[in-house]
Amino acid sequence: MKKTYIYILFGIMVVAQIAASAQTIFKYEQTIASDNVYKFRTAPIDPSDPFRGKYVTLRFNISSYETDDESLQYNNDVYAYFSKDENGFAVLETLSKELLPNSEFDYVKVETSSHYAGKVYFDLPFSTYYMEESKAYDAERLYWDNNRDSEKQNAYAIVHIKDGTHVLTDVIIDGKSLKDAVEK
Repeated sequence: MKKTYIYILFGIMVVAQIAASAQTIFKYEQTIASDNVYKFRTAPIDPSDPFRGKYVTLRFNISSYETDDESLQYNNDVYAYFSKDENGFAVLETLSKELLPNSEFDYVKVETSSHYAGKVYFDLPFSTYYMEESKAYDAERLYWDNNRDSEKQNAYAIVHIKDGTHVLTDVIIDGKSLKDAVEK
């Protein structure tokens, strides 16, 4: 009798884990399937930043917001609301400590890092682009080289955003996917 309860509890635990995983996968797949695709322009990075695993570290032009709102400063979780320009590139509309009801803009949660000279600084939560292990180093070198040249800087990230969920699906350099640019 005791073994029966253990098997039943084990079965419930397995089903719960599968359901939780399926729900997470479904949420991200729904985000990718939506039409809420943004292009985020990347920014130059410090070439001495070490390669930290099998991914490419990204920096973005959007990293600050002009405001004197003291409640948005220093390690606060806030919501960054975005619209798109005529070319599909992301435009930061506002930062808000609370979710804005009935907002027409898509949003992601960001953490503020500082407040200086009337600007709140933050990092976007999709700053790592994971790749196939054998291509990651070459991809990061290509990305670094592109962003080091201040005249080039024609790289951007493709990010899907829906209801606060974000999925980074590609990085484009010179009009070509980073995955394709480092084919061996």
